[in-house]
Amino acid sequence: MRANGVTAHAIPREPGYGCVSLTSLHNQATMIGAALPTVKPGMPEIPGCPARGRDRDILARMASWGIYVHIPFCPYKCSYCDFDSGVYPKPMVVAYLDALKQEIARASAPCEAEALVVDTVYFGGGTPSLLDPEHLDDLLRTIRRRFAVCTEAEITIEANPGTITAEKARAWRQLGVNRVSLGAQTFSARELEMLGRQHTVEQVGESVALLREVGVENVNLDLILGIPGQDLASWEQTMDRLFALRPTHVSVYMLEVHEGTPLAAQLARGLLVEPDEVLTVRMYEQFLERAVAEGYEHYEISNFCCPGFASRHNLKYWSDEPYLGFGCSAHSYDFRERRWNVATPRAYVQAMRERGEAVAGRIPMTEQRRIEEALMLGLRRCAGVDLVAFRERYGVDVLQRYGAQLAPLGEAGLIEIGGGFLRLTRKGLVLANEVFAVFV
Repeated sequence: MRANGVTAHAIPREPGYGCVSLTSLHNQATMIGAALPTVKPGMPEIPGCPARGRDRDILARMASWGIYVHIPFCPYKCSYCDFDSGVYPKPMVVAYLDALKQEIARASAPCEAEALVVDTVYFGGGTPSLLDPEHLDDLLRTIRRRFAVCTEAEITIEANPGTITAEKARAWRQLGVNRVSLGAQTFSARELEMLGRQHTVEQVGESVALLREVGVENVNLDLILGIPGQDLASWEQTMDRLFALRPTHVSVYMLEVHEGTPLAAQLARGLLVEPDEVLTVRMYEQFLERAVAEGYEHYEISNFCCPGFASRHNLKYWSDEPYLGFGCSAHSYDFRERRWNVATPRAYVQAMRERGEAVAGRIPMTEQRRIEEALMLGLRRCAGVDLVAFRERYGVDVLQRYGAQLAPLGEAGLIEIGGGFLRLTRKGLVLANEVFAVFV
């Protein structure tokens, strides 16, 4: 449903941060981090980042978890999409949903037979809004039987404009869905056609209004930057129409063109013009300026929200919190490891039938890997990494351990420190992947 990949573009920083230059970070760690306690040999292990399995089990039981459920079905294939999603016959859909319920039911707590506390559930795809309400009800009932789902849990479903009816929206609300993510992508009819999208510009507004009528106020709109032929005029039009709708949340993604897609073939034949990178950055800067002026908070590289409406589920990914993924291609993280399922719906159904699980691979989470991933993902948030809190949670003084790697980034103007937070600069947000490469 979404564009592949997440853009890391420029943002205007508010003045008055009082940032400390990191030009000589490695040699100035003591000065910059004067308020930070240092890590000394022989210090006891910090429970926040336990290396031993038993300690990580305790940590997992104390946490609030997120659940992601992947629904790979779509009414059509977008020209830019390289996901294993599309139109499947009804028997395959039924078999896939049965396999999902089997996987959810077989999920076990990390250490004991006790229900994990869940405070976010996210149905992604694909186009989950294609599901009949009774199928969604069946999945949610299975989740609630197996897990302790909080009364105030954030429950999100992704949807395409044009696939939502009043009856379906009311059913979602009754089932507890309180957040909907709409794949608007653009408010230009020409650009929608180029992307192979089959909804109209008008259907975006109609879907938002319909959701509000039934009581779903928390609505995200996805936008895509870097569409061939996109220009400042069409982007201005998209911003005008988007902010007129006042969604509570907006995600802005960079279009990535993958081999084998119709869009890639059109570009290769010269039928479309590659998007201009400088122009795309300028459009993103315009969006940032407009979003701030409209009262939105920029809280992550590609995400903006009205105050109090940040995506609680996605924050788990950037905050080293655990989550379980069900369905093909779904990923899970439980402090011990990252694991992922087989990629295709057919392989998923077959795996669940033959071996009762669909895991395709695992990466053990060593202490070092967990710390470095926490740094990398934490830097995605615009507030950055709280250095004191990081030290308390992981037992690591970031400036002491990683000063040598961070110093060149400071000299290049990609990172800065202000108010005890390590964060990306405006330039760093443009070149975020260069910063993240230090921890990969």
